[in-house]
Amino acid sequence: MCFGVLLIAAPGHAADDMKIQFAFPAPKPCTTVFGNPEIKLKNVPPGTRSVLVRFRREKNYEMGGQEVPLPSDGVLKPETLRTWGPCNAGLYTYEVIAKSGTGAVLAKAEWSEPYPP
Repeated sequence: MCFGVLLIAAPGHAADDMKIQFAFPAPKPCTTVFGNPEIKLKNVPPGTRSVLVRFRREKNYEMGGQEVPLPSDGVLKPETLRTWGPCNAGLYTYEVIAKSGTGAVLAKAEWSEPYPP
C-alpha cells in the first residue's frame, strides 16, 4: 500500500505532512450503501478535532461522505462511514479534510485505489 499525498496544508506545516492509506477488501455483491474500508491517517496536524471524509469515483462523481471526530489512534475503522457503494470497476478516491474545533481546514489528503482490488 502507498500513502496519499497532501493537497494543502495550514501555514507552518510542511507540504507533505498529512497522508492517508486504505485498500478495498475483497468485492462483495453490490449494495446501495457501502461501509468504508479501514482508513489510516498519518501526520494529522495538531489541533485537528474532526475529519470530513469524501468518497468519489472517476470524473469526480461524488459517492457521499461524512464528518466524524478524529479517532484517537488515527484509524477510521471499517464500517465507520456510509457512502454509496462501488459497484462498477474503476478508480475510487477517499479524500480526508482535517478540521479544527472551529471548523477551519487544517489539511487535506487523498488516495485512490482501483475497485475491485
